[in-house]
Amino acid sequence: MSDGLFAALDLGLAFAVVFGLGLWQLVSVRRSIRRDRDRKPD
Repeated sequence: MSDGLFAALDLGLAFAVVFGLGLWQLVSVRRSIRRDRDRKPD
C-alpha cells in the first residue's frame, strides 16, 4: 500500500469516528429535548 493511500485511509477513519460521535451526540440531545418536552405539559 502506498504512503498516500495509507494516509488517506488513516485520515478517513479518524474523520469517520469523529463524525459518528458527533452524530450520536446530536441524536442523543434531540431525544433528551423531546423527552423533556413530553414530560412537562405547558
